[in-house]
Amino acid sequence: MTRSEQPPQPADVTPAFAGDLAADSRDRAVGALLKIPALRKLWNAQLTGAVADRLGLLVLLWLTVQATSAANAFGGGYRGVALATAAVFAARLVATLLFGAVLLGPLSAATAEGGPLDRRWTMIGADGVRLALFIVAPLWITWSPDSAHIWLLGTAFVAGIAERLWAVAKDGAAPVLLPPPGDTSVRPAPDHLATLHRLDLRTSFVALPLAAAAMVVITLVNTLLATGVSWFDLHQVALSSYVAAGLFSASMAVLSALELPSGTAARPRSPLEGLRLPKGPAGAENGRTGTLPLLVLATTAVAGAIAAAVSVAVLHAAALGFGPTGFGLLVLVLSAGTVLGIRVAPRTLPGLSRRRLLALAIGVTGVALLLTGLVPDPTTVLLLALLAGTAAGISANTGHLLIEQEAEETRRARTTEHLQAMARAALGVAAICAPLLAAAIGPHRVDNGRFTFDHAGAAYTLMLVGALLLPVAALVLGKTDDRSGVPLRRDLREALRGAEPSAAPASTGFFIAVEGGDGAGKSTQVEALASWIRAKGHEVVVTREPGATAVGKRLRSILLDVSSGGISHRTEALLYAADRAEHIDTVVRPALARGAVVISDRYIDSAVAYQGAGRDLAPTEIARINRWATDGLVAHLTVLLDVSPETARERFTEAPDRLESEPAEFHQRVRAGFLTLAAADPARYLVIDAGQEPAAVTTVIRHRLDEVLPLSDQEIEARAEAERKAAEEAARLVAEEAARKAEAERAERERQAQLEKLRREEEERRLAAEEAARQEIAERKAAQEAEVVRRRQEEADRLAAEEAGRVAAETAAREAEQARLRRLAEEQARLRSEAEARRLEKQRKAEEALLRAEAARAATPAPAEVDDATTVVTPVVPEDAPSTDSSETTTVLPPVVPAPEPDSSDEPESGSSDETAVLPAVPSPEPAADDETAVLPPVPGTASDADPADRVPPWLFRPEPGPGETDRTRELPAVQSPAARRPRPDWAEETPLDDLPTLADELLGRHDEGDHPRH
Repeated sequence: MTRSEQPPQPADVTPAFAGDLAADSRDRAVGALLKIPALRKLWNAQLTGAVADRLGLLVLLWLTVQATSAANAFGGGYRGVALATAAVFAARLVATLLFGAVLLGPLSAATAEGGPLDRRWTMIGADGVRLALFIVAPLWITWSPDSAHIWLLGTAFVAGIAERLWAVAKDGAAPVLLPPPGDTSVRPAPDHLATLHRLDLRTSFVALPLAAAAMVVITLVNTLLATGVSWFDLHQVALSSYVAAGLFSASMAVLSALELPSGTAARPRSPLEGLRLPKGPAGAENGRTGTLPLLVLATTAVAGAIAAAVSVAVLHAAALGFGPTGFGLLVLVLSAGTVLGIRVAPRTLPGLSRRRLLALAIGVTGVALLLTGLVPDPTTVLLLALLAGTAAGISANTGHLLIEQEAEETRRARTTEHLQAMARAALGVAAICAPLLAAAIGPHRVDNGRFTFDHAGAAYTLMLVGALLLPVAALVLGKTDDRSGVPLRRDLREALRGAEPSAAPASTGFFIAVEGGDGAGKSTQVEALASWIRAKGHEVVVTREPGATAVGKRLRSILLDVSSGGISHRTEALLYAADRAEHIDTVVRPALARGAVVISDRYIDSAVAYQGAGRDLAPTEIARINRWATDGLVAHLTVLLDVSPETARERFTEAPDRLESEPAEFHQRVRAGFLTLAAADPARYLVIDAGQEPAAVTTVIRHRLDEVLPLSDQEIEARAEAERKAAEEAARLVAEEAARKAEAERAERERQAQLEKLRREEEERRLAAEEAARQEIAERKAAQEAEVVRRRQEEADRLAAEEAGRVAAETAAREAEQARLRRLAEEQARLRSEAEARRLEKQRKAEEALLRAEAARAATPAPAEVDDATTVVTPVVPEDAPSTDSSETTTVLPPVVPAPEPDSSDEPESGSSDETAVLPAVPSPEPAADDETAVLPPVPGTASDADPADRVPPWLFRPEPGPGETDRTRELPAVQSPAARRPRPDWAEETPLDDLPTLADELLGRHDEGDHPRH
């Protein structure tokens, strides 16, 4: 993240405090960041949670070992316990990789600004989950003895997930709390993000020794409680687990009181990011001397060795008879020793080459670990583990410095990330593989009578790890030694003699020493820097060694003359020291006393590199002589222009002097000597690749001087002027802001008054509208009620009119019906009278005809007895339903059943005599005497009455041809059963005329007449 991408300034960081922070952070960057209250609270929560997390991991290791031993899980025995230990680390590693690398992007997006998860509550929730886990963890052995190890492994996995969630949320919240870059007009501001990253690393690193120390103290208290409470005797680390839960609750309390401002954080970084070695323009980065990969490998190997020792500490402690207290002590001395070694590394053997110190420290670590596994005495084991941890810390610090020295300035940050990623990978692999190796080896006992060799798998693992570090130390010494040819014993002896004379930079002025091999471009850079610093308003004194004084010029001619090749190395070193003493007393110190900036082409480091590393003299002696010659004056900044001897030789434009004529091996040793000095004090040295363009080199130097060079009077005046203008601008802005606020307040008052007026008017309009609405509603309601009343009245009127109309219609219909019935009755009476008249007339005529026929028959003599013709009585069809009007109903007559005819022999020859068939009477439900047709006796016919048609009206029967001379009356058929009656059609209408006499009634009588004819 660039400075332009830095988050905005927190609310609790004032501009003045931000300026003090930027100035103070150049020397004490980490401590300066913790001056920010919100960031300090977050760091307190981070440290508390980290210690609780490491303490919980140690508790889970011991509980898992205890549960596995009790349940004989993973095969039982020592191998089962070792496999259970490896499983705890594997569960934690899987959780870290899954949620710290694989799902890092989604988790960061979820906790980012605008994401579904709030950062503060995510951290509080993660602490709450771990609090619950470690409250329950000691109880699994009691609740579920057979499967307690499974629950504990699940606890380790979930705790690892919660730790990663907490870290992701914290990484998103912490950068938002950083201060702004500040004023960069005079010099660039420090990189707060890099400082924050260093703070995170240190916090994570010291959490383990603090947790181990806490476990030691807590288990001692637990032991005291066990004397009175037997439960604590069974659960030896229960109190430690509850203290871890309490620490998580403390972290939650701190976070609950923390307010995190909103803002966009930096890109999330995976723990394994940078695992690949960065590449330079020519391919893989091998460093200045080609030893960068080896240095990374060596430093990683030491980190893996300590991780392996810590991972098998629980097994080794159990084998030695330690309880949880001894286990905590073993982890404490290993981890705290590493922290101690890192702190004392810069002061450890300052006169010894850093490369040789790295190899020596790796070797000591290996030997100490080997003896830690070999020695059975607990006290000796703890001391050896402390020595191994301290040597490992020295190795880590020295290796880191050498790696930074090997890397170019532009790729130094990526190289450091690569080293850290490799170390994390080595830690994870070693933590899992070491218990697996211990399980594979198992316990072994060797007894040959003179000694007994009885060790468990953890001890053999420690011995194997320590033994593997010894070839690594030899490889580092052989490949990176910068003092080849000089015995290590000699350097070590000289380094152990004592400390060098006290040295310190001048209290006034600023001293810059430009160092490097011949042909590195020192003179070019000195001139460029002098011009640039003068432009800043400083008094600049440019000098060189040797030859800056009159005495120095004569010494220079002696030292650099090719003809002076017979000078001994000691003489050469003393002559350089003499020139340097004169130079410091007559040139450098007076200039520094005036407050000037002194730029010297070479200084003490050249003597140590050329006469110490290049020759066969002891560098510590050379340094001691020159410290005495200069009265302990050191440069504020030493710029080391590093270049290979081959490249430097190509830059020679004049005949080489005595030192330039030395072979390449000499210059290679000189180069290594310079790099060793830079590695011993990286804060005071600036190592630059001088093989690049001079302008690029100058830019790097100027960037560093912007950070450390004091301000000149001109810059102070410029800053004062800038501050004055800033103050004036601030005052103007304040005045403008006050005026703007006053205007805004006035406008606000007017606006409020206008709003109040509008509000009153709006209220009046609202009230008027409400009143109008109420009136309208009342009117509408009254109109609705009136309309309802009107509609009800109309409905009542309509119903009354309809009722009146209905009554009138019913009355009219009834009157019309009565009139119709009267007319019908009258018509029926008329028809009945007419029918009766016709019947009587017909009856009369029939009687007359019968009389005539009787008279004729009587007058004619009968040849034989002939049965009188009998009139067949026509049966009356009963009415099952009301009859219809004769005008609308067609009467279906039944077929006529002929009467039996007399035999031909009985018939008279004359056809003038006919018989009248006697018709049967038709039964009727209501016979009436006046409706019966009387059956008259047959009347003998005459010749003139032979045709029966003459005796009936012509309209009664359709005309039929006569049978001959003699005709007889056709017989009517008998009426069948009423069931055979033809049903009335659906369209037939029933009328009151059905009771009128039909034509058959008129001719034959009504149905209610008797079956027998009347005579």
